[in-house]
Amino acid sequence: MFLRNGWYSAIWSHELKDKPVGKTFLNEKVVLFRNDRGQVGALEDCCCHRAAPLSLGEVQGATLVCGYHGLRFDVNGKCVEVPGQSEVPAGAKVRSYPVHEKNNVVWIWMGEAAKADPARIPDMPWLSDPKWATTPGRLYVKTNYQFVLDNLLDLTHVGYVHKKTLAGDPREATTPTKTERLNDGVRVGRWMIDFVPPPLFAKAGNFTTNVDRWQHVTWHPPGIVYLDVGCATTGTGAPQGDRSQGISIWSSHLITPETEHSSHYMFCFARDFKIDDPEMSKMLYEGSKATFTEDADMLEAVQANRTGGSLDGLIHITADAAQLQARRMLNAMIGAEQA
Repeated sequence: MFLRNGWYSAIWSHELKDKPVGKTFLNEKVVLFRNDRGQVGALEDCCCHRAAPLSLGEVQGATLVCGYHGLRFDVNGKCVEVPGQSEVPAGAKVRSYPVHEKNNVVWIWMGEAAKADPARIPDMPWLSDPKWATTPGRLYVKTNYQFVLDNLLDLTHVGYVHKKTLAGDPREATTPTKTERLNDGVRVGRWMIDFVPPPLFAKAGNFTTNVDRWQHVTWHPPGIVYLDVGCATTGTGAPQGDRSQGISIWSSHLITPETEHSSHYMFCFARDFKIDDPEMSKMLYEGSKATFTEDADMLEAVQANRTGGSLDGLIHITADAAQLQARRMLNAMIGAEQA
C-alpha cells in the first residue's frame, strides 16, 4: 500500500514553531516538534507511560513534555526525566523517526532508520533560494495519494478542471505530451506554441497576446512532484531557451499519505519575477490554492467511486502514460520492500 523506505514531506519548516504538531502519516500517529536548540523531533504520538498523545503536551527547552504526567522526551524519543523520581525506568522511550530539513521542508522517513539517507531527498533549491519568491500552502485531501500523483502527471485534465485558472486554450486538452522514465522517477512535458495564455498566468505576466507555453512535470518517489511551467510572448525564443520575455514558475507538490483514503498535500509556487511584490505573492497563492482545490474536489469525487487507490477495472488512454509508468515504478519498489 505504502512505500515506507522513502522520504515524505512532513511539514513546512516555518510551520513548526514552539508547539508540537500531531499528524498521521501512513496510518501512524506522529508528533513533530522543534526544541530550543532548533532540533526537530518526530516521535510516535503516544506516551510510553499511559498512552497520552504527546501532541497534547508542550515543548520545554530541549524536550517534549507529556501533557498527562510530565515525562520529558528528547528528539530521539528517549525519556530523560520523570517528575517526582530520580531514575527513569528502563525502556522508557517512544519510537523516533528520522527527519531532515532541506529546502524549507521537514522530511520524515517512516521505514527502517538505518536506510534513511538524506542524499536521497531531491534538491528543490527554488523553495529556499532568496532569488525565488515562494507562496507555500497546504491542503488536506480525502483521497488516496496515488490519485493525487496521477492527477499531477496528467496534463490533459487542465482544460476541463481548471477553466477559471490554468486553462487558456481549448487545444490544451489534445496537445500531446512526451513521457520519459528516469532512474529515480518519471518526467512528462510539452510545449504549446502560439496559445491563448491561461487566466492566472495572463494576469501575472500582463500578457495581451498569444504565448508559447511550457509544462514539464517530474515525479520522484514516493510523493514528490514539481513542475517547470510558464509562458512567454509567442516568437520571442522560449522554446530555444530564452525565457526573458515571459514568466517562469516552479510549482511544487509534496504528497504524503495519511491513510489509504486521505492525503496531506503541501504546495508552493516559486517565481523569479517581482519577488518583492506582496500583491503578486497574494495573487499567485490564492490562484494556486484555488487551482489545487479544484483538483481536490475532483479527486475526492473519484475516491467516492473507488476502494483505496486501485485502477482495477478501469480503462487507460494514451495520455495516461506518465502516471502508469510512475505507478509501475512505485509498485515495484513497494513489492521489493515487502519481499
